[in-house]
Amino acid sequence: MKEHKITIVRQKLGRLFRAVGHLLKSPVGVKARLLLVSLLLLMFGINGLNVVNSYIGRYFMSAIESRDSAGFARFAWLYVAVFGCSTLTGVLFRFTEERLGLLWRDWLTRRATGVYIESRLYLRLGHEEAPSNPDQRITEDIKQLTTTTLSFVLMMINGTLTVLSFSGVLWAISPKLFMIAVAYALAGSGLAIWLGRPLIRMNYLQSDLEANFRAGLIHTRDEGEKITASGTEAKVRERLNSHIDRLVSNIRRIIAVNRNLNFFTTGYNYLIQLIPVLIVAPLFIQGKVEFGIIGQSAMAFATLLGAFSLIINQFQAISSYAAVVARLDELADYAERCEKERPSSRTDTNEDTTTS
Repeated sequence: MKEHKITIVRQKLGRLFRAVGHLLKSPVGVKARLLLVSLLLLMFGINGLNVVNSYIGRYFMSAIESRDSAGFARFAWLYVAVFGCSTLTGVLFRFTEERLGLLWRDWLTRRATGVYIESRLYLRLGHEEAPSNPDQRITEDIKQLTTTTLSFVLMMINGTLTVLSFSGVLWAISPKLFMIAVAYALAGSGLAIWLGRPLIRMNYLQSDLEANFRAGLIHTRDEGEKITASGTEAKVRERLNSHIDRLVSNIRRIIAVNRNLNFFTTGYNYLIQLIPVLIVAPLFIQGKVEFGIIGQSAMAFATLLGAFSLIINQFQAISSYAAVVARLDELADYAERCEKERPSSRTDTNEDTTTS
């Protein structure tokens, strides 16, 4: 059973990687590659500026502690310069990420729409094996897939760069503090996965429940005159209320799981601010380090933990993303089956048309 699940995950990841490969080889692939390279360069710039900023902050606080007016003024101006560069780089990074996400969404939506029409999926919506709400999957799920995949990939790359950049900084301050950061992140990630696993299934179900309710409202609007003429308003309202009941019930379960997960993540993030001070402050009291190292260690520890703790801080988004990938994978599987059946389907359709 476990091997079967691993195989399914590999298939889904393989399809996702192939989708990215198709984008890069498509007519818009050159533009996509240029945007991707720009993102990587900007990411290197952001990480370099963060490391520089940690040292400027260290010397700035040490100048205050030693009452060095000239040093205080010099590092204050450097602070302003680094903040300005960081602002410019961060804004350009976000702009480039959004443009690349939009480019991918545009290309993938057109591709999915083409498959939807060519495979005649719209004729099979009532079939038992047909995936529910393909329109919602093509619109909302593709939107989430493109933006979230890009966001997660960039976060992982950025996290790797951050770990490489700040591990040396933190190790130079205190090897003990570095080891605590690694152990704390690993333990926290494991507990976050254990607490939040039900969210994947619940978010998958929620997407269908929302789409079913919306489809019910659209049907009511389209059949408004017939409903009024037949006097079935009460039945329609009962049916819509049933959709609302199931929708709200699932949201309540999601909220309950998020509550438990937030209890953990909130406490986890609060301790990140305290742990480095508890380790480094005694060293300052003993005269082994300068005052500015306390602030630098806090920044380096928090930055490193942020990179290590991607699963903890993003688990709710990851669970929604996993549901989106599963839904689109299901639609892609069904489209492939329909494509293989097209010759026989056309024959059957022609026969039915002739008979009628």
